[in-house]
Amino acid sequence: MMAMAARRRPGSSMTTSSTISGFATEHKFMSADVIRKAFQATEEGFLSLVSKEWSLKPQIASVGSCCLVGVICAGTLYVANVGDSRAVLGRLVKATGEVVAMQLSSEHNACYEEVRQELQSSHPDDPHIVVLKHNVWRVKGLIQVDKNMYSGSDC
Repeated sequence: MMAMAARRRPGSSMTTSSTISGFATEHKFMSADVIRKAFQATEEGFLSLVSKEWSLKPQIASVGSCCLVGVICAGTLYVANVGDSRAVLGRLVKATGEVVAMQLSSEHNACYEEVRQELQSSHPDDPHIVVLKHNVWRVKGLIQVDKNMYSGSDC
């Protein structure tokens, strides 16, 4: 098994990469559910850290992080993403010698119409869930990223 591009938050004792490895070992296999649980455990670890550090460092509650993970296990590639990162696989076309990029994940960014529609559908009672501010679509008028770790969002 190989994990790639896991990101570590400063001050966090838990990384997505080590958490995925732990869950995969515990379950004795790799699956999308194992990666989902690892993302959730990483987020819970950081939120616990925020709770402990809040009184000394209240600014810690305002941080977030994007995370992109790729795992190859038993010949299968698993990709997971929260935030506005994108996984791309390059494939060599032997006949032409060209490398063709194949997108493997989608960014969770309010600049995309489908992301705005999903947010509006998920929050029908909030007319300000997505706001066009200074010519840029933002979630709640603040950030462009829809889903990210450490902000209480879904993976």
